[in-house]
Amino acid sequence: MPRVRLALAGALAGIAALTACSSSSDGADSGSSPKGGDKPAAKPITKALTQAQLTQALLGDGEMLPGWALHGDKDVTEGQYCNSSGRESAPTGWVRGGDSSYEYNGSTNNMAYVDICLFDSEGNAHAIYTEWKGTETHKQQVPEPAVGDESILVINPGASDDTVYGYVRSGKVNIRVRIEGGTGDDPSGAQATMTATLKRLQQLQDNKAATVTAPDEQVTATE
Repeated sequence: MPRVRLALAGALAGIAALTACSSSSDGADSGSSPKGGDKPAAKPITKALTQAQLTQALLGDGEMLPGWALHGDKDVTEGQYCNSSGRESAPTGWVRGGDSSYEYNGSTNNMAYVDICLFDSEGNAHAIYTEWKGTETHKQQVPEPAVGDESILVINPGASDDTVYGYVRSGKVNIRVRIEGGTGDDPSGAQATMTATLKRLQQLQDNKAATVTAPDEQVTATE
């Protein structure tokens, strides 16, 4: 009889240990949120984020690339500016948006721009992402590592010079980054900016503070 009790106690202890391990692992996964320097998480933006959350996701002073500072305030984007170039109406399925602009070392000779556009479905977001990136495939580079569900960098599109565009779609959200001035041969800044912006959106979707910065992502890219 004592041997039976000992065997039963051992089995119960083993089950308890396995359960504790499983709970600990599940807790870590459920509480995880992308941080600066982490590999971009495959966590599409599926929630209808508020205007305040889109504003928080935009990089502020000290969060943008070195040398860049906010030019004016973060703005609420009108629907037409989330459409493809030349169109004067909001795109199909557009919900809301936010944008910000940045000046370099106190001068507006070089500028950077970030737009976040929220749609009512992934399909409508994808349609505009496709129009945004254009058809100049010889000027396009796929970011490494990939950002969001779809992402592309476009170097000097059209007749532009020393300009890099970055486009990202994650779930129902599109992000557009444009950096002008001396960056035509180096898209790393645009990639760091769009990666940081997406991670901030992911943090906010998880009801966390937006803390990731573009310099965080630049450091990771050089490691």
